[in-house]
Amino acid sequence: MSDAGQSQASQSLDPQQEGILRNAINTFLVQFDRAQERRYAEHAHQRARDLINRSVYLLMGLYLLVVLPVIMLVKTPEMAAWRSYGVYPIAVALIGLWCCTRLSWLRPHAIGVMYLALGLSLSGTVLGAIRFNGSFPGQISSFETIYLLIIGFSILRLPPRQTLITCTMAAVVAFAISLLMRLDLPLLLVSLSFGIPLIICTLNGYILDISARRNFANNLLLAHESEQLKHWREQAEKDTRRQQQLNTFMEQIAGNLTPTQLLERVLGYLVQQVNAQVGAAYTLEKDTLVRQAGWALNGAAQTRDTLPAGEGLLGAALNQRLLMQQHQVPQDYLDLETGQGKRPPGTVLLWPLVQGDHPLGIIEIANTQGFDQEQQTLISELHRPLAFALQSAQRRQQFLDQAASATA
Repeated sequence: MSDAGQSQASQSLDPQQEGILRNAINTFLVQFDRAQERRYAEHAHQRARDLINRSVYLLMGLYLLVVLPVIMLVKTPEMAAWRSYGVYPIAVALIGLWCCTRLSWLRPHAIGVMYLALGLSLSGTVLGAIRFNGSFPGQISSFETIYLLIIGFSILRLPPRQTLITCTMAAVVAFAISLLMRLDLPLLLVSLSFGIPLIICTLNGYILDISARRNFANNLLLAHESEQLKHWREQAEKDTRRQQQLNTFMEQIAGNLTPTQLLERVLGYLVQQVNAQVGAAYTLEKDTLVRQAGWALNGAAQTRDTLPAGEGLLGAALNQRLLMQQHQVPQDYLDLETGQGKRPPGTVLLWPLVQGDHPLGIIEIANTQGFDQEQQTLISELHRPLAFALQSAQRRQQFLDQAASATA
């Protein structure tokens, strides 16, 4: 796909725009809505800019190939006067095209320069055909006019409506100047050298434009479908990965585990899956949070075996019963101890465990940066099976404790 096609692909389509494009392909003139019309105009102008940028030296070479032999071989007073109509305006136009493709400050105005160059060149050649009617310079001017029309409509493939307006305005300027110069206006010559070629080139330009519009719409739709397929593939891969993570988690919490064993496995799983670097898990026993498991806790965190259930960060999160990220934490709270020393965590994630309306405990994990939305979504999906497993483990532990007390 070309650069223009890639720029089209980078713009997404909503369902309404997709429907408009599919309907446009089935119409004869491939008509777009206002937004897509602007996008197509930008695409057509960018294509013309790229073509001029790559072929401006070729156009200059062709210009010199045609003009130099005529200037050198035909030396008459009329040929000297013809240069003001068929040589200098085109030379100025080519210089303008070169400047708008090479000078950074002029590049944003490249499209205006193109239309101006086409209009200036056509004004000169049409006026030259009128001025030198019936002579050799007049014939050359007529041929130049046809060449310019072909370049504008068929080679540069500028939008035909704007190109037609530019050519018409150029002819009007030439006719006005010829009247000021009191030149006879040969209608037959004007129709043969400008009118009829303009009609033919305009029809050809519209035919090419219809094809270009259809290609533009097809490229947009193909790019949109490719993006959709890519999105669905990524979503399928994400769902598969998520299911694998859930399966691994279910394996970790399976079995007749005590609350301590269960929460130790959960912390180990979180360290692997969500890049947690430190963590602790607590169960709620009456009005006290009792730590059942820890991972890479520093000295200060190790001393916090029990905490009041209604105080601090853990108490606030447990009361709200919502998964929370805390970026500002007290000093020495779950600090990360590395080979370079101790530093505070970037983010602490507080995960209350609730079964129905009954809080069971809470898990806190931390890392240096933060937990993204995908990681938080995974943790939210783990809540229900973990809460059920923790409640079962607590009841099992209570039963074993009661049985041991009865036996004693």
